[in-house]
Amino acid sequence: MPELTTSNSLTNIRRANLSRLNVYWRYVLAACTGLLMALPALEPKLFILSWFGLVPLLFAVRDLSLRQCYLVSLIAGFVLYLCSTYWILPFIMNMKGYGAVLSSLIACLYWVYTAHVIALVMLCWTVISRHIVWERLLLFPLLIVTGYTIFPSVFPAQIGIGQSHILLAIQATEFLGIHGLDFAIALSNVCLYELFRLRNSKLSLFPFVVCSLFFILWFGYGYYSLSDWEREQRSWPIKKIGLVQANDEASIAIPDPKAGYGWSYPPEMEMTEQLVRAGAEVVFWPESRYKGYFKSDYVRAAYLHRVKQLGVPLIMQDLERVNSKVSETGASKTYNTMFMLSEKGELASIYRKQKRIAFGEYLPIIENSPMMRSWAQTIVGDFLANISAGQDRSVFSAAGMNIIPLICFEVIFPEFVADAAFQSPPGGVLVTASFDAWFGQSHAPFQHLALSRMRAVENRLPLVHVINNGPSAVVMPSGRIIAQTEAFKKLAVTVDMPYSENIGASFYSKYPWAFIFTVYALLLMLLIGRFSSILLRRKFSR
Repeated sequence: MPELTTSNSLTNIRRANLSRLNVYWRYVLAACTGLLMALPALEPKLFILSWFGLVPLLFAVRDLSLRQCYLVSLIAGFVLYLCSTYWILPFIMNMKGYGAVLSSLIACLYWVYTAHVIALVMLCWTVISRHIVWERLLLFPLLIVTGYTIFPSVFPAQIGIGQSHILLAIQATEFLGIHGLDFAIALSNVCLYELFRLRNSKLSLFPFVVCSLFFILWFGYGYYSLSDWEREQRSWPIKKIGLVQANDEASIAIPDPKAGYGWSYPPEMEMTEQLVRAGAEVVFWPESRYKGYFKSDYVRAAYLHRVKQLGVPLIMQDLERVNSKVSETGASKTYNTMFMLSEKGELASIYRKQKRIAFGEYLPIIENSPMMRSWAQTIVGDFLANISAGQDRSVFSAAGMNIIPLICFEVIFPEFVADAAFQSPPGGVLVTASFDAWFGQSHAPFQHLALSRMRAVENRLPLVHVINNGPSAVVMPSGRIIAQTEAFKKLAVTVDMPYSENIGASFYSKYPWAFIFTVYALLLMLLIGRFSSILLRRKFSR
């Protein structure tokens, strides 16, 4: 009996050790998913990893309890966002001036929070999915799209961001948007996962044949559409535009003018003069920390004089403070404003930024409550900003084009950009101006450009991407970049941009929510079917 007891004890110990080892390997698989999904956002040449990067996680959460599934999935999400958005750390340090320790703590909180989009999707997958192959193939991409569209985040992201260089893969986004691309990537992952699981099974392969047809149509349309758009663009007349890349450093305080220059004549103006001599018909400046145009009468007069001499419209950005018409205290509001000076140097049009960065430019929920704001100020100090949101869209008319202005990270919101494109008259050109020096010399500016590229294809409009520290670029409706500057350098370039006054809004511009609402409806139908079957089984089991 003692020998038998000892043998049983050793067996139990071995089983416990194997069980722990099994759990550890699941965490390793989850971390692999995070890394595989992050790499394409850092290096677009690795785009293919996204199409199977979720497979390890699907195996890792298989047969787990909800608690274990949550922890394993959280690891995947944390690794994904730690690697792909590591630039959150220099962003916090540069924008808020915090030390490395506090900034790292805040960055970790952000990565853990954002990781929950993956964790919640996998929890729903574990609870809802059944052993019906066609249903599982549909359910997973529906959950991915739903998770990424409803999860609130400071910097909304999609798993399709790493595909912007693969023009065949992004053409169909003119109908479904980037969330359609997310759907396709998620479908690829779950198909591979289910094929691995069923490789020794005799179950029907018909659902996989249907999915194969979907991918044939997706990439087939990409080939046809890309060829068609590039052929059409070659016949368009040329507009010569000028891009200024100042490469200013990030500064919390208003910086002093650079040596040899002043507020009335900044380096950008000197570069503008060079661009006009090179034939630029309109010049774009990036977003800046401060230019003093709205604050100083002297600066406005100087700009009027110089731009009038040049005879070319100038589109730029500055902070604008205006008196509030609703505040009884007479308090003023500050706006992040893009504006156009006509060829006569006069202020012709303005656009005030509407989509602000939460916690960077405003504090969600409590920004309109003076009491709560004062209370929050005592806790987090100068972490709060006070940039008000603009209310109206605007279109600038310059050099025979209809300019659709976007400021900073407004371009990362696909439905917002689609609405702006739809409201503009034919012949629109999307223009996004940003100051990405807050992120240091990281991958953030390149990811910013990747998302701008998506917006050009979704809305089938040319897009001018002008960034303080680069890379600046001009993107055609096909997604092709016809000019791109070197990042982190001061320079000014002219670009011959094909342009047609007849191009209009795409299907996605008109109906940006159509695919998303279809996803919601299909997911709801699956949920109703799932829980109806559960209720029926309980009823007949009594």
